[in-house]
Amino acid sequence: MKREVERTRKIPAFSIEIGELEALWQRLVALFENSGDVYGSINIEFPKEKLEFKDVEELRQYPDLKGKVTNFSLWLSKDGRRVSIRSSSLFNPQAVVSATAESEAWCAGALETVHSFLKSYKVWYHWFVSVPLGWVLFIFANIPSIAMLARPKDSIDKIVLIGWLAAMIALVFLYVFKGKLFPASVLRITDEESFVRRHSAELGLIIALTSAVLTVVGWFLGGKGA
Repeated sequence: MKREVERTRKIPAFSIEIGELEALWQRLVALFENSGDVYGSINIEFPKEKLEFKDVEELRQYPDLKGKVTNFSLWLSKDGRRVSIRSSSLFNPQAVVSATAESEAWCAGALETVHSFLKSYKVWYHWFVSVPLGWVLFIFANIPSIAMLARPKDSIDKIVLIGWLAAMIALVFLYVFKGKLFPASVLRITDEESFVRRHSAELGLIIALTSAVLTVVGWFLGGKGA
C-alpha cells in the first residue's frame, strides 16, 4: 500500500537575499534522509522569460539577474517526499508552502521549517497582502449611495466628493498594481533601485489612507455643518 498526504500553509509576505535563500535551502535539504540524493529547482519567471536553476549556487553564478525578483518558486524532493514554495497567484495573494509525503508528521515539520524561517524576514506590509482589496473597493464605491440613503435631503459636499474620488482613484491603483507594489515574496539579487521605486508601496498606501481619512472627515464636517 502507498499512502500520500499533502499539506499547505500560507506564508507572511517576506523579503530575502540570496544568502538567506541559501540558508533556507540547506534547512530544507536537511529534512530528507541522505541529503546527497535530494533533487531541487529554483524557478524564476518574467513576462517573456523563464529561468530554472538546480540550486542556489547556480543562481548566484548567473550574471544577468539584477534588482529584485517577485515571481519565483522552489522545490525539493526525494523518494516521494516533496516540499515547495510558490509565489502569490491570481486567486491567492499570499505565498504558499506545500509538503507532500507519506505522513502528516513529515509534512508538518516541513511547513513549520519554512514558516518559522521566513516569518523572521516578513515585510512591514505583510498584513496588507491578505486584505480583500476587491471588497474594500466595492464597499467604498457604494459610499455615495449609502450617504444618500442615510441623509436623503442633504446634498453631498464638494470636499467630500473630491476626497471620495481621490480615495477611489488611489484604491483602484492599489488594486490593479497590488502585486507589484506589495509583492508576497521578494528575492533581492542586487540593490539598484531608485528611492521612489523602493518606497512606491509606502507612497501608494499613504495616498490611499490620506484620501480615505479626508473623505470621512469631510463627510463628518459636512454633516455637522448641515
